Parts: sequence; C-alpha cells; structure tokens
Amino acid sequence: SVRDHGPGFPAALLEQGPQRFRTGVGERGRGHGLGLTVAQGQAGVLGARLTFANAPDGGAVATLDLAPAPPGTV
Repeated sequence: SVRDHGPGFPAALLEQGPQRFRTGVGERGRGHGLGLTVAQGQAGVLGARLTFANAPDGGAVATLDLAPAPPGTV
C-alpha cells in the first residue's frame, strides 16, 4: 500500500473507480485524469488488483494485491 496525508480520494472515485479523463474535485488543469485508470488497467493485465480507499485519519491509500505465483515458478 501507498498512502499520502492529503485530502483523500473523492467519493465518486471510491464508489465508481477511476474513470478516464476525470480528475479530483477542484483539480481542473492539473493532470489529464489518466494515471489511476492506466495503473488499474496495468494491474489487471498482470493479474493483480489495485484498490483505492481513504485512511480513517485522512489521506488517500492505494493498495496493489498481487496474485500468488504458480507453484514451481520464481
């Protein structure tokens, strides 16, 4: 997991997941709204899951859950 201590993710992102070309509330002109969507897509390609949450005491949390390696592989 990675966490920051900012305002956290907008409620819409937590409910619907990241959407292309959508940025956080009040963030117009700062980014293109692709980063989280691309990251989530790449996680899926690798068989992983990228989830988003807000920490109880503030801040955004992104967690990457990796699938276990098949037996006999390194």
